[in-house]
Amino acid sequence: MYSLLLAVCLSLISPQRPTDVVKWSAAGPEKPVAAGGVARIALNARIESGWKLYALTQPDGGPLKLAIATPKGTPFTVAAKRIIAPLPKIHRDENFKLDTQFYEIDAAFTVPVTVPKTAAAGPQQVPLDVTFQACGESICLRPFTERVAVTITVSK
Repeated sequence: MYSLLLAVCLSLISPQRPTDVVKWSAAGPEKPVAAGGVARIALNARIESGWKLYALTQPDGGPLKLAIATPKGTPFTVAAKRIIAPLPKIHRDENFKLDTQFYEIDAAFTVPVTVPKTAAAGPQQVPLDVTFQACGESICLRPFTERVAVTITVSK
């Protein structure tokens, strides 16, 4: 009887996962991109109410800052310093003893991805690795990397 009660209680506890708290989506440019050119990828984060997604500009010493990159071994590269991001909110967090920079509700980024000169013409999958950390009022989730893939069309 106690085993059944324990199993029922544990099933009611649903631990938060980073992918439950922040939902990522991406879209490639509508027009083809020339080989050797730059594709501007629209990357969007929908953040669950009550949670914070830490910004690209989050200072060291606190939660992990957002990072957007292509995985090793892919021919595409992200120009990280040229990512267009919304201005984050800034708030002193006494848990970290520093000003934190974060987004709430949603955040939209434009990610410039360099297409190699040797890319074949036609549809190409561009994988983006988005590494992020989210914190709520009383808990921070572990840093997590989510792969988001987007299709672009390469022209010659």
